[in-house]
Amino acid sequence: MSAKVISLMCERSCDLSEHVDEKGQLKDVNGVYIVKFPCSGMIQPLMVEAALKSGAEGVIVTGCQIGDCYYREGNKMIRERLLGERPPGLKKTVDRRRVLGVWLSKVQPARFINDVKEFIAHIDKLEPIQAEAKK
Repeated sequence: MSAKVISLMCERSCDLSEHVDEKGQLKDVNGVYIVKFPCSGMIQPLMVEAALKSGAEGVIVTGCQIGDCYYREGNKMIRERLLGERPPGLKKTVDRRRVLGVWLSKVQPARFINDVKEFIAHIDKLEPIQAEAKK
């Protein structure tokens, strides 16, 4: 597993306090960085695009379970944006294979870590971003 992944994460979704170091790096999986937001509804598609343009090989957007948003419907809003059902959405140039949405409760850090490992295995099978850009 070698991919550099950024997770843009609602601070009220799965509790990773025991799994993240002081730099925001996931201890259980190398190359995964956690950026927390008060609500996943604050995450904009441009942030996903910026992470990929800045060198991330994948982006995981993590919010509360659908229907259980602390701030009402933030998780539904970003989910709909990622799916292209609500503006603003991801630009057509964004490789959707490199973006994952995960909706978890506080008690599901093990599921998050498992999803991250599967996502990295998926990304590792893709052509490197530099090679994709040259086409």
